[in-house]
Amino acid sequence: MVELVSVDLDRASPIHLLRMNFAAPFAVATVCSILIEDARAIPVEVTVSPSGVGFHLKIRKQVTVEEDLKIRALLWDHADRLVYALKKWALNPKEKYVDLVFDEKNDGLERPLPLEDILKPHEKEVENINELLDKGENDKADEEVKKLAKEIEPEISKYKRKQYIGCIAFKTDEIREALEKVCGDIAERDKTFSWKMYPAWWPGWDWILATFSDDKDKAWKRITWLKNRAEKDGKLILKDADTRLFVKERTST
Repeated sequence: MVELVSVDLDRASPIHLLRMNFAAPFAVATVCSILIEDARAIPVEVTVSPSGVGFHLKIRKQVTVEEDLKIRALLWDHADRLVYALKKWALNPKEKYVDLVFDEKNDGLERPLPLEDILKPHEKEVENINELLDKGENDKADEEVKKLAKEIEPEISKYKRKQYIGCIAFKTDEIREALEKVCGDIAERDKTFSWKMYPAWWPGWDWILATFSDDKDKAWKRITWLKNRAEKDGKLILKDADTRLFVKERTST
């Protein structure tokens, strides 16, 4: 059995947070075959993730591993978490730790987000959204969710922190493989170094290396260091390569 169902919402959007918060009782009721009224009574804790950007939902209900995976899937839990949880369960049906959510990452700690308190001045809007959802009028409910998210966004932003993404767009799998090795080595030595590699979806580039930082200048320094000094087997990887560098603030998505 799993004592707590956790959902990693890897997006900064208050709209997405509210959507999943309202959807959580329906997901639990559907998967666990209980009444929606009983599902709404189950405590849901909301925190800002260690990155300071996304959110965690923690549903205080004991469920089976299968129920845990289904609820998380219905609430758009991070895909990688679901895959790893499914693998662990497949390898060991008695595995207890299939639902782990980081409360600390890259020297950052998750922080409580008092969503219930933030929503108290908007009780009528919350009640209206729940009524629309109960009637199956999901499109109308979503329009009201968007309005409510806009109203409470200033309050939610107080609990988040800025994050900047330093990006390097480049070509070829050869460079990608070399950069992955370099970034992996850096991350082993420096726990504050966070990075991801993405396919480039616009013409002219094959890949984008993204590094994450809470400081704009640090984000720029990191990617310029990689551009000018990253090397493999004694050869500079990006120095003479065709690249594009930029830093942007990570905002609601």
